[in-house]
Formats: sequence, C-alpha cells, structure tokens
Amino acid sequence: MNSKRRHLHFFAIFSDALSTLWSIVVPLGFGFAWGLRHLDDIIGYVLILPLIILIFNFVKWLRYTYELSDEQFHIRSGIFVRSDRYIRLLRIQSVQIKTNLLLRLLGVVQLKFDTADPASKGDMVLTALNKKEAERIKAEISRVKMQQPHIKTEEAAPKALVQEKQPKKVYQLSGKRLLAASLLSSKIGVMLAAVFGLWSQADDFVPDSIRGRSLSYLEHTSLVGLIILIGFAIILLWFASFISILLRWGFFRLSVFDNEWRIHRGVWETKDETYKTDRVQAIQIKETWLQQLFGWCTVYAECSGSIDLEKSDGGGSVIVFPMIRKEELPSFLTIVIPRFAGTLSARALPFRSTLYRMAVPACFWMILCSVLAWRFDWGKYALIGLPVILIYGWFRRRSEGWLLSGQRLIVVNRWFAKTTTVTRKNHIQSLEKKQSFLQKRLGLATSTATIRASSEQNFTVQQLEKENADSIFQWFRQH
Repeated sequence: MNSKRRHLHFFAIFSDALSTLWSIVVPLGFGFAWGLRHLDDIIGYVLILPLIILIFNFVKWLRYTYELSDEQFHIRSGIFVRSDRYIRLLRIQSVQIKTNLLLRLLGVVQLKFDTADPASKGDMVLTALNKKEAERIKAEISRVKMQQPHIKTEEAAPKALVQEKQPKKVYQLSGKRLLAASLLSSKIGVMLAAVFGLWSQADDFVPDSIRGRSLSYLEHTSLVGLIILIGFAIILLWFASFISILLRWGFFRLSVFDNEWRIHRGVWETKDETYKTDRVQAIQIKETWLQQLFGWCTVYAECSGSIDLEKSDGGGSVIVFPMIRKEELPSFLTIVIPRFAGTLSARALPFRSTLYRMAVPACFWMILCSVLAWRFDWGKYALIGLPVILIYGWFRRRSEGWLLSGQRLIVVNRWFAKTTTVTRKNHIQSLEKKQSFLQKRLGLATSTATIRASSEQNFTVQQLEKENADSIFQWFRQH
C-alpha cells in the first residue's frame, strides 16, 4: 500500500503555536507575570510575539508532510534546512493516540510512535491528525507487523480493528480505587508546596490592603477558628488532589493480550498506549507510607526503548495499574506478565547493617548541630531532630531487603516510598559488588544491578552480608 504525501491537520498550526508560547511563558513563571506590570513602553512587542509564532508555525506546517508505504513511514520537515526521515514499520514498537477535550470537539488526535531506537531519537509525534487518519495509520502498522491482508481503503481500518482478538483480561479502575488513590496520594504535599510558593509571591499580585486585612484577621482569630480554617484548608487540598487524580487516572483501563498491554486513561486528556510485554525489563511495586498502612500499592514497568516522560508517572516508568491491593498482586502479575510473577517477600538485611546505615546520618547531624550551637544561640535546639532521624533511619533500613527466586532478582528499597523491584537475570546488563574498608571489617558488601530500560537504571542492595553478595554474583555468572 502506498499513500500520497499528506499534511497534518490544519489545527496543528495553532497547537504548535500554543505549545511554543507555553514553553516561553511557563519557565519565566511569576517573574514574567510581575514584569508585565512594568511593560507599558514595550507592550506592543509583547502583543506581536504570538502573531510571529503563528506565522512561523504556518510555514512549518506547509513544509511538514508524511507518507505511508508498505514498509516505511517517510517524513519531510524543516523550513530552512530540509530533513527526510524514514522509519521502517517493523521497527515501530508501539503506537499511542492522545487527545484532550478541545481536540475531541474538533475530531483531532495526536499520534506518537515509539521505535527501537534510543530514547533520545526513538520518538516520532504527529501533533494533529484527523481521528480516522490516525486509526488508518495505526491499523496499517498493525497489519504490517502481524502480516494481515492489505488495507486498501481508509474505511477498511475500523474493520481491521474489529477483527482483532479479544483481550485475556481487562482491569478497570473503579470509583472505590479512585477514591483510595486520592486519599492516599502524596499530591497533597506537592500542592501545599505550591500554595506556599504562591503566598511568597503574593505581594506581586495581591494588593497590600487586602493582604494586610487577611493577616490581621488571622492574628485576631481564636484557636477554634484557626482549627476550623486549617481543617477547611486540608479538605480543599484533598479535593484538589482528588480532581487532579480524577483527570489523570479517570477511566483507567488495562487490557491484557498475549504479548502486549493496551492502556487507556484520562478525562480531560485521554491517552491510548500500547506496550509490548517483551520490552519489560523490570516490574516495580511502589508503596507510599499511607498506601503501605492500608495495604495498597501502585505497579510500574520499566520498558526498553523510548518512553515519553510526559506520559509516565515515575520518571520514565510506565504505570501498569495505579491502585491495587497487595493481596491481589500475585494473581495480577500472573495474568499481566507471568515471567515476573512469584513470591515478593524479601530477606531482611542483617541487624549490624541497619546500625551502620543509621550511624552515618546521625554523625552528620551531630556535627551540624555542633557547628550551629557554636555560631548561634538556638543551635543546640537542633539536636531535637536527632531522635527523628534515628527513628526514620531504623524503619527505612528495616524495610529494605533482597531475594533470589529462580531467574528473578528482587530488591526492596525505601526513601520515602517503599519500592520493590523485580527483574530477571537475562535483563541485567551488569552486576557490581563493592566493599569498603569498614564494610570488610563488618563482613558487609553492596551489590548493584544495572538494567537498560528507557535509560540506564541501577538497583542497589546496600550493606548485605558478604556471603549473600557473593551468592548474587555467582547467580549472575551462571548461564
């Protein structure tokens, strides 16, 4: 099949122009908004900027064309320097269709390809396409990869989609799980930081009279009134967190096929993502403090190839399911990705390793307190934080561990959230064992496994028994 050379949807001009404006305005942040109050003399230049960007993107749209053939996807782009890019259809790992409320009203979607190239070069995005055209391209790529009969017309694409086999299992995020996600989310802390950031810039936006009256009201408010205000603020932050999670994870659906996952999510901005399971290099189960307390967790996958950091929730990790009960994990993994299924319990680290790891931050804090007490009168009160550091270090280190189970290596780490990583021997690129002088005296060692997902990632077991580190090393060396 050969198709004629085509342009993107006309809306791409406005979409790219808005993206350009957004990338200019957002990094400048509040400083830009504050500066607008002092731009009386150059306001004309500010108003002409969007027009220049719009004209530039119109020319860019005219010069951007694509063509789909039986074996490859050809893109020509560039205003001053012409670029020709050819992508073999068999090298395309997955196809994602993304849209939002405005694009849905216009019948427009965004199409993104993940190829087998490194993450910096493996993404190709068609920013605005007619929905039927996007489905036709996606169906043609599926036909080539599955060696199905040719799709001769644009109307044949939906039929090809209908003929696909049904998923083995479909997991949907229920209202109960969505509510649990909002209650146990760490987003409230992020929003609280945003509120403090806005308050620090309030003098640039809020008139002094209003700000002064607000502070005066707080100073004269009774204790009961303050408690009510704090409670109201917590409820408001939780509601904002709930709306954020609803927009991000609403209508979440995981469809499991024999060799791929299809993930649909989002309310305001919907995303349809497809991942081949043979690209999965590791599975991660993450539990925040609240999630661990109530028996919930979130499942991520580390995939090879190019991963769009925008669509991921873990810095390059793919979210497999946002909220699931711990007791449901074994059966979930058995269905979703059997080769990583099995026991998830880990062997605890030795007691002396916990004391060793606690001693480092405690010594640092005591030295810092000594310096503060020497320089400031209030410095001695900083010692109050020492018990908090020791208690946190104790629980953090006692949560960590490791386990060898057949071809699987399980590593459990904690910073604030507890992360259980499951990988397999054939996915590990390298394994390193380290021992410092003090570790040798204590009979301890550190092992680090490296995998190649969307980027190089390390999973480290710190301060385990030297014999256990040797056993992990020998396990890796065996064929």
